Amino acid sequence: MEPILSKQEIAELLAAIKAGRISTDLIESSQPWPTRQAMPASHLDLFTVYERIRTSGELRIPNLDIILDNFCRRFSTSLTNAMLRNFVVERAEIATTVFQQSLADLNNQGAVGIYSTSPLKHGCLFHFDTLMAFTLLEIMLGSAQSNESLALNRNLTTIEISLLKTIMLDICNELANAMRPVADIQVQLNKVENNFRLVNIVEPETEVLVTRFNIRLAGELCGQMRLIVPYPTLEPLRERFKALVTVAQAANTWASQLAHEALAMDSLVIARSGHVNMTIRKILSLQPGDIVDLQYNPDQPLTILIEDQPLFQAIAGERNGKKAFHVTGRHSNRVGGIHGNT
Repeated sequence: MEPILSKQEIAELLAAIKAGRISTDLIESSQPWPTRQAMPASHLDLFTVYERIRTSGELRIPNLDIILDNFCRRFSTSLTNAMLRNFVVERAEIATTVFQQSLADLNNQGAVGIYSTSPLKHGCLFHFDTLMAFTLLEIMLGSAQSNESLALNRNLTTIEISLLKTIMLDICNELANAMRPVADIQVQLNKVENNFRLVNIVEPETEVLVTRFNIRLAGELCGQMRLIVPYPTLEPLRERFKALVTVAQAANTWASQLAHEALAMDSLVIARSGHVNMTIRKILSLQPGDIVDLQYNPDQPLTILIEDQPLFQAIAGERNGKKAFHVTGRHSNRVGGIHGNT
């Protein structure tokens, strides 16, 4: 819910009270409160409001953010290795719009790569904005080590497009690897364009998912990248996206790792012949030579306790001059009743 006053308005109000411009005295009871006009009310479903606040693109294709975050990590590494600079790619949002509007939002600036995603239909687009494009070009042309990026107010030339094509080719492998938990696809860069009027992969009114990525160089924002995917391209994989969480959980190795490490842990093992309940008074009154009856039958097996939990039965004996016991089976309440249960 939105606050009634912003932080700045609260600060101004406190300053006005302190300066005496606003009185803190109570309104006299003789002065009637001004009448307020009734406002129309309507039923509010808080759950629906919450769902609307969430990014609509994530709702259309469940778990799509998992795939895109995986792509971010892969492309960050690829970009860092290619540019020999510390790049980080962060997913900002996933929104839905129509294809024509998604191209109009690019303002005909930067460069857009047209990709095919066989066997999926329609393919997808990756867009480098002007700031990102010129940042990469400066580094590729041997600029000095500097975090300051320059976004020139002009279209990219044919030579600059050719240079950026090498970076856009790296997206093919990274996107295919990120999508592998859902489907095996072959991603191929077909063309790089700086005239977006020539870009057409679906009908203008086709719904598309637009993912915006922030590109950071040494911690500083150096541009943005957008992924435009027609919804009909991903819709056949919707059920596979739903099952992605189950697949990810099955691939989690934490359980097996913990089980492996637990095998090397030390534990307390006790071979108990019997036990007896005694009051504190009896324990304090014990003297040397007193005999405590354990009610133990030597013909019955011992109880083997692991960290105070009875797990096995055993027979007492001797081996190599030392006391030992031979495990004969699992513990059961029926057999262990003579010499005590827990």
